[in-house]
Amino acid sequence: MKISNIECGRGERAFGYMQVDETRGRIPVSIPINIVRGIEDGPTLLVDAALHGEENIGTVAIGQLLRTLEPKDIKGTLIAVPVVNTAGFEFQQREVTWDGKDLNRQGEGDPDGTEAQRLAHAYLNEVVYKADYYIDIHSGGPDAFVWYTIYEDSPDLAPKVVTDSKQMALAYGLIDVFCRTPWHGTLHEVTVRRGIPTISPEMGGGADFMWNGQEMVDIGMQGIVNVMIMLGMLDGTMVLQGPKTKIWDAKHEITSGPHHGIFMRKRQWGERMKKGEVYGTMYHPYTGESLADILAPEDGTILNSGRVWPVVVRNRFATILGDMVEEITLSESELAQFM
Repeated sequence: MKISNIECGRGERAFGYMQVDETRGRIPVSIPINIVRGIEDGPTLLVDAALHGEENIGTVAIGQLLRTLEPKDIKGTLIAVPVVNTAGFEFQQREVTWDGKDLNRQGEGDPDGTEAQRLAHAYLNEVVYKADYYIDIHSGGPDAFVWYTIYEDSPDLAPKVVTDSKQMALAYGLIDVFCRTPWHGTLHEVTVRRGIPTISPEMGGGADFMWNGQEMVDIGMQGIVNVMIMLGMLDGTMVLQGPKTKIWDAKHEITSGPHHGIFMRKRQWGERMKKGEVYGTMYHPYTGESLADILAPEDGTILNSGRVWPVVVRNRFATILGDMVEEITLSESELAQFM
């Protein structure tokens, strides 16, 4: 296995940097890459985190996995990228610092574009397309909490890609799975259309990390291990968060809209809302006066995702509404038979 100038033989592990670009000030724009390759043949799994620079729970989970995983333990190859957006990570911001663009909204990217567009293009072509399966881990930043796994169920995808992605999502083990979302232009969309089964776990975040961060990290790492077991890359027993998984069509986003200030939600995750009902209220930070009610755009269940810190800027994601598609109970043997 060779990526850029990073080469890894059977039974070895390797680490290095793939330089993609340089800034106006000639600062290198690079992606750090770990490769762990087993002695025996098997699939190639890519797991990454921090496409959004401040979403770091996946970063910690991947690092924890790398500390425990030995090449002799696996079949096939694990490519692990704890931080894709290194500039965003450096300054703890969502976007690529060098051009202010969202790395996960660049589609295929552009080799002649801005830094984020070049990053997306190089990462897809030099790293992602070498994988047979892909886990792209996201999380809430310091001001948000999320807890679900995304796969894409779309009629324009190859049926096997949908089936394999769904089984990866179930194996990852979170109790909620989104089969559709309102977000577009992501690397996830690109990879499944390329034929690579892909999931995007959204793992924790928010101020709660100080109390429950290790649990979030442990569950995130266990999810990667679960998928590796399912793919035949590791021996062991999968550990799921609960006995049942709910599949959701997560189709409506609630945002702060044109308002900013202090946001206090009035409804709880798991509640059912009707179109036009009040989800929360925005208040003036200096006078305390009510500025606007934030309303549900359509009917839906409030899913476990959204803003947990009261200071909110304009057009910021607040939460998401969805409808349940199905509830599934699957044993480890039932999950394994799909692959």
